Amino acid sequence: MRQLTHAAFQRAKNFIMDQGRALDQRRFEFHFEDGSADAVLAALAPYQNDDGGFAHSLEPDIRTPASSAIVTTIGFQMLREVRAPANHILVRKGIQYFIATYDESQQVWPIVPPEVDEAPHAPWWNYEKSPETFGQFLVNPRAEIVGYLHEFSDGVPTQLLKTLTAAVLEHLDTLSDDMEMHDTLCFVRLAETKTLPNRDKVWAKLARAAQGVARNAEQLTGYVLKPPHQPSKNYRLTPFPNFC
Repeated sequence: MRQLTHAAFQRAKNFIMDQGRALDQRRFEFHFEDGSADAVLAALAPYQNDDGGFAHSLEPDIRTPASSAIVTTIGFQMLREVRAPANHILVRKGIQYFIATYDESQQVWPIVPPEVDEAPHAPWWNYEKSPETFGQFLVNPRAEIVGYLHEFSDGVPTQLLKTLTAAVLEHLDTLSDDMEMHDTLCFVRLAETKTLPNRDKVWAKLARAAQGVARNAEQLTGYVLKPPHQPSKNYRLTPFPNFC
C-alpha cells in the first residue's frame, strides 16, 4: 500500500497553514505536532452562539449565523476529536442547545433552521425540502446527537436519553444494510460512544453496511465513503472527520 511521502506531507501542511482557517491549523497541530487541545478549543469557540449551538460557516456549505443541529454536530465532532472534558463550557452549552431544540413530538432535531435560506448555502440545505432530503431526520442528525448526549450526559434528563436511545435502535432495525453514506457516518459516531447501551448491535449493523465503502479506484472518483489509509510510520495520522 502506498504511503504519504514526507514531501507530500509537507505540501499538505503548507497548504493548510497558508489557506486554512485558524481552527484547521490548530487541529493539524494537535494531530501531527503535539499541539494542545486548548488551542483547538479556543479556535472553535468563535463558532458557538450564545444559545450553545454552532454556526458561522463552521460547515462551509451553511453560511447562516443562526445555530443549527447539523453544524452543532460538527462542533461536537471536533470536541470529541480533542477529547474535551464534559465540564468544558463549549460542551455544556452545546448539550443544552440540543436539549432546548429537541422536537419531542417527532423525537428528532430539524437539521437546519429556517434562517438557512437567508444566507448562502448548498442547495441540499434548503429548509423546506430538508425533511425529505434527510429522511425526516430519523438518523441524520438524530443518531449522532444521541451519541453525544450519552458521552456528555451530565445535565441530560435520564428519561429523555432512555427514550431517544430506544427510538434510534428501533429505527436501526428497520434500515437496509445498504445505508446512505451520511446515515452510516452518523451511526459510526453513535457507535464510537463508549457509554452507549447495546453498542455491539450498532457495530454489527455497520459491519454489514461496510459494503458501501469504495473498493476500487473508479469508485473513489465519486462522492463516497473512503477506506482508511495505511499511515506512514513517521506520522501519527488521525483522519479528520467525514462530516455528516
